[in-house]
Amino acid sequence: MDSFVPVPSREKTGARTPMRCPVCDTELRGVAIRDIGGITADLAWEVHAGECSEHGWFQAEVISQPPREIFPVTRPFGVARRMVVDGDELFAFSTVWNDVPASVKLSRVNPLDPRYWRVRGQVRQSI
Repeated sequence: MDSFVPVPSREKTGARTPMRCPVCDTELRGVAIRDIGGITADLAWEVHAGECSEHGWFQAEVISQPPREIFPVTRPFGVARRMVVDGDELFAFSTVWNDVPASVKLSRVNPLDPRYWRVRGQVRQSI
């Protein structure tokens, strides 16, 4: 008789993430992190999701580097949704990771370093 081996959950609920609301910069609640699995032996791939009580759900992909964008979504791990902020229609918020020098991008950095998760325009300090 074959024995059943349960597959561990790919989601961590109640987790912590450096992602904050890209609109008001508040800490997100209901955070969940889904392990998508390794792309290669040395690359971790996760999706972080969390909810702002005022602006809804957001998520970002982490592939061994900080995310390039944070997306407004309909629910955790859901589809992207449209947002209007200050009259501008947005489907994603670019992070400061896009602006770091190539020397930093090519080095090993902590993908969960909150400095790199900041949204462009919210930066109070330089990296």
